[in-house]
Amino acid sequence: MKKYLNNKQFHNYFSGFLLKLTLVVSQIILIPIFINTLGVNLYGEWLILTTIPNYLLLSDFGLTLTVTNEICRLINLKEYDLQEKLYKSNVSFLSCIGVALLIIFFILSLFVDFSELFHLKNISNDYSILILGGFVINVFFSLIFRVTIGYFKALNLFHKHEYFLALTLFLDFVAILIVLNIHAPLYYIPLMMAIIRVLMILMINILLYKTAFYKVGFTTDWSSAINLIPVSLKLSFFQLGSALFIQGCTMLVGLVMGSANVVIFNTIRTMINSLKAFTGILYVPTMQEFTILLTKKRLDLAFIKMKKLILLIFSFSLISCFGLFFFKDLIFELWIKNAFIYNQLFFVFMLVSVVLQNIWNAASMLPMSVNKMNELALYPVLGIILLIIQYFSIENTGLIGLSFSFIIMDLIMLLLVIKVNFDILKGKKLY
Repeated sequence: MKKYLNNKQFHNYFSGFLLKLTLVVSQIILIPIFINTLGVNLYGEWLILTTIPNYLLLSDFGLTLTVTNEICRLINLKEYDLQEKLYKSNVSFLSCIGVALLIIFFILSLFVDFSELFHLKNISNDYSILILGGFVINVFFSLIFRVTIGYFKALNLFHKHEYFLALTLFLDFVAILIVLNIHAPLYYIPLMMAIIRVLMILMINILLYKTAFYKVGFTTDWSSAINLIPVSLKLSFFQLGSALFIQGCTMLVGLVMGSANVVIFNTIRTMINSLKAFTGILYVPTMQEFTILLTKKRLDLAFIKMKKLILLIFSFSLISCFGLFFFKDLIFELWIKNAFIYNQLFFVFMLVSVVLQNIWNAASMLPMSVNKMNELALYPVLGIILLIIQYFSIENTGLIGLSFSFIIMDLIMLLLVIKVNFDILKGKKLY
């Protein structure tokens, strides 16, 4: 049993690392290829168009995660009929959302000049419609893909979830390289991505059919999925609010402090976020493990697991941040290859912030595992308050003041999440 757990943990960590590595390496390689092939101006307009589907993916109302957690709970309660009903309800509901997005886009394309709307000079309206249409089709299949692949997590097979995601990203990378290499129209990229997701859905279903209680299908009864929307919307609000907060900080620095400070802020934040992303490899796989423990009312084991997790994340974050601090100049020299002047205290405050954020992100796995996510919705609210305060003070406090406010916000979130953890582990907010 112990050997099985060790092998499973290895696969969880390795698959998570492989996924992050695939994502980072593909981005590093593709950016110069895009620029050399398309030119700076056309590539910039391509990036503008590709931001839209990222927001359309939030049209799942956060159901992908909440439904996965609930299916995991029902499976461990041996409520196989209920989990089947919920799964089919979610697939059907999100499929209809995808169809609705396609219809809405088709109607908009008849009346809206997207080229003029987004101030595109190198991409015509007809060409932008084809590109956006391809991405909307990709979003449709991506919604179904995310529900299907989420079933691995419900079965506590996190490593298979990450392996298939890594494979999907790698095939996306290959598809993009092919399109750019043969100078095919850019709308082939999202269409090839859609085909890749269809193939992944088929492959995943073939594997899942080995599970006795897994049954794919559709239903006109969406009630099981719709009943979870009030809970899942909190997660969706957290995701959307976090994305807007990240972009808002960049805009704030640019508006008040100028483009030079934007480069400093974004470059250091990119480095810090890379550290945060790889730290997630250690705690993201624990979510469904907490779901199983709490479903079986093993609060004692859940408490022990949480303590060990927090200690692991704190130690890893602290060691990583110290390493990053001492080797930062070498990293900047190899990466940027130009003189890079920044404030040391700003860098230190950003590191302190990421340590706190890593801890409360790890601690949030327990409440998220049972869809208790009220407190997480406070993060974007705190972010908006922070942006308002910084708008009037950043000219005087600079990037140091902004980074210090990150510490305050992450400290508040850490205290809130820890309190929720104790309430759940005492049985007050379990279900």
